[in-house]
Amino acid sequence: MTLKIYGIAASRAIRALWMAEELGLPYEHVPIHYRDDPDGPLGRNNPQFRRANPMGRIPAIDDDGFTLWESMAINLYLARKHGQGLWPATVEGEGLAYQWSFFAVTEVDPNMVEWASHAFVLPEDKREPARAAAALENLARPLAVVEAALAHRPYLAGGAFTVADLNLASAMFRARRMDHAARPNLARWLADCFARPAARRTWAMRGE
Repeated sequence: MTLKIYGIAASRAIRALWMAEELGLPYEHVPIHYRDDPDGPLGRNNPQFRRANPMGRIPAIDDDGFTLWESMAINLYLARKHGQGLWPATVEGEGLAYQWSFFAVTEVDPNMVEWASHAFVLPEDKREPARAAAALENLARPLAVVEAALAHRPYLAGGAFTVADLNLASAMFRARRMDHAARPNLARWLADCFARPAARRTWAMRGE
């Protein structure tokens, strides 16, 4: 049975899609939309999707009958199951993968979304510059932490790209539009992550 990934590419489902592309997994992309008619064929009440995630939120996966939701959990699971160098080789590396994945959710994602929404995503008449500025200020410390972590190693868990990098980079894709003149390590790392062939294929699904 093929791995099913539920969720449109213009959502956090992009994280699972990127992971599947990195791993070279055959998968079926079921583009459940979070805004369309919930009772439509690709709406949130789609029965197969609801079996995968009774919360009705994307993303979710069905991996040969095993269902899982929450984007970071999905990626940690897929990396652990399939390896391909994306799962760290040491227990310490595993700890870093969990650390940076949770860091992405708690310290980066909410303010990144807020900044981007009011900087360029929303229609201009809906943007609130003060909210964008506040979110950017809140991001200063987390981004400085990432910059420092990359000062003496190319990737977050050591010398190779792993799920730690994929999970954090996928939460920071909008940061590519920021000025990182004062964060050269972070700028280099972001560029390296998104230059990967799997990343290029995946983000093309969003038209980016």
